[in-house]
Amino acid sequence: MSITKKVVYWGVMILAVCLLCLRFPTGAQAVEFDQDGRIEKGEIIDDDLFMSGDRLVMDGVVKGDFYAAANTIVINGVVHGSVFLAAQTIELNGTVKGSLYGASQSIELEENAKIERNLFYAGFALQANAGSQVGKDALFTGYQAILDGSVGRDVLASIGALEVNGEVGRNVRVNVGDPEEGQPSSMPFSSAPGMPPMIPSGLRINESAKIGGTLTYSSVKEQSQGIKSKPQGEVIYKPIEAADNRARTAQARQSLPYLVGKYVLNRIQEIVTLFVIGLLALWLLPSRIEEWKQRMKAEPLASGLNGFLTVLIGYVGAGLMALVVLAIGIFLGVITLGGLSQTVFGLGFSSLGLALAVFSLIVAYVSKILVSLWIGEIVINRFVPQSGHKVVLVLIVGVIIYVLLRSIPILGWVLGVVATLVGVGAIYLVLRDQFRPPAKAVSIEVTLS
Repeated sequence: MSITKKVVYWGVMILAVCLLCLRFPTGAQAVEFDQDGRIEKGEIIDDDLFMSGDRLVMDGVVKGDFYAAANTIVINGVVHGSVFLAAQTIELNGTVKGSLYGASQSIELEENAKIERNLFYAGFALQANAGSQVGKDALFTGYQAILDGSVGRDVLASIGALEVNGEVGRNVRVNVGDPEEGQPSSMPFSSAPGMPPMIPSGLRINESAKIGGTLTYSSVKEQSQGIKSKPQGEVIYKPIEAADNRARTAQARQSLPYLVGKYVLNRIQEIVTLFVIGLLALWLLPSRIEEWKQRMKAEPLASGLNGFLTVLIGYVGAGLMALVVLAIGIFLGVITLGGLSQTVFGLGFSSLGLALAVFSLIVAYVSKILVSLWIGEIVINRFVPQSGHKVVLVLIVGVIIYVLLRSIPILGWVLGVVATLVGVGAIYLVLRDQFRPPAKAVSIEVTLS
């Protein structure tokens, strides 16, 4: 197996492991669902814990495993089992007695962070501060990693930039980027809010670093100038020929491991996106979501037909309204009311843009969330009716099933269209009934002779 194939293989393996972030505990142990997004200091959860929301803070103690999906996840407490996380930002300053499986844009292991077993991570940036500990192995893939803490055994990575200032108990095996590439300007997460500063690509083993075994690195160019602290074992450089590097990359992108990895990553992104938006919708509009869902279940055919007309008229109408605003603005400009013309353009296009953005959000996401809740209810009622219809459980089950079905060729496209039309149509029917004036009562008099 070539070096590039090995890198792709390990990247896929790490991503596949991180997919466990989205699985549910299976077994006899009970599960607790937290709705407020915070476990206070001193609070003890005797079971596995599932949390979701925008910002989650876990300061207490979890006796089982911890599952979380959010925008930001902060763990300051103690988890006796393993941790499965999917987020934009992850912060760990507590203790995980099992392993940590994470997928995010960035993760930071702060000075008191302790993972007693392994770290599996896929994301843009990994920052392990001085004092942080990983008891066994650290496996990660992404753009950059700064290891200032300690790793008890091996480090295995496929990464653009690696900087080691801390301690690794045994071996470091890494596929690393070319140091002359600098800071790529096209990285997808490089300018995202809250992201750590990018570091130059390449390998840097600084003076304070300690490696107890062998350092093995693969790169287009030899990087001995970046190795300022020699490991106790050998330094092994495995060159990747620059001439055929692009050809190998292109070939790797057609390989089964790469395609599977791409498929898994795309599905994770879809699941997390729909799940987070669904949580916000349930939080902000719980009664509306329930009303729309019930209407969709009661009248699916009528919802689909009205959804088709609503989507068609919505986007065509937006185009016509843009032309009307443009015509009015030009007319006012011609009759020398220039200031009023600018006001019409500003208010008209801003209002139209806001309305179109809200409408597109409903079409693209809210309609799918309604269908996902419907699917989730059917599955929960069929297989685990004793769960009590917890809305978060219903949502995540429905979203996962919908995304997997949506990824099937042809059938998935049809399902996506149907879900959009039925969901949008149900919303329209409910709003139409609310704004329709009540029918006038008709009295009938009967005269008895």
